[in-house]
Amino acid sequence: MPQQNEQALISLLTICRKAGKLLLGFDAAADALKAEQAKLILLSADVSPKTEKETRFYAGKYGAVPVRRLPFDMDALAMYFRKRTGVFSVADAGFAAKLTAMLPEPQDT
Repeated sequence: MPQQNEQALISLLTICRKAGKLLLGFDAAADALKAEQAKLILLSADVSPKTEKETRFYAGKYGAVPVRRLPFDMDALAMYFRKRTGVFSVADAGFAAKLTAMLPEPQDT
């Protein structure tokens, strides 16, 4: 059972998805970055180093979009979003700000 903060985070991600502002998968995130629609990129806790490197490259290349890690692995996220993926793109500034405030600060900059 997720902790209270983690449950609130999942709830917000679910609302964001239902609003059509959460895109799942690396390709969708890359397309959103290229179209300058992405406001925040989220990575699962167990995303591969190669995928993380490529995602951070695209995020930096297309407008310095912040990249943050979620406290969930791909399997846990798949239970909520019915797709096993390690990359999520948030296409709304309000959702991005709230999610950023709920996530722990990044350890490496």
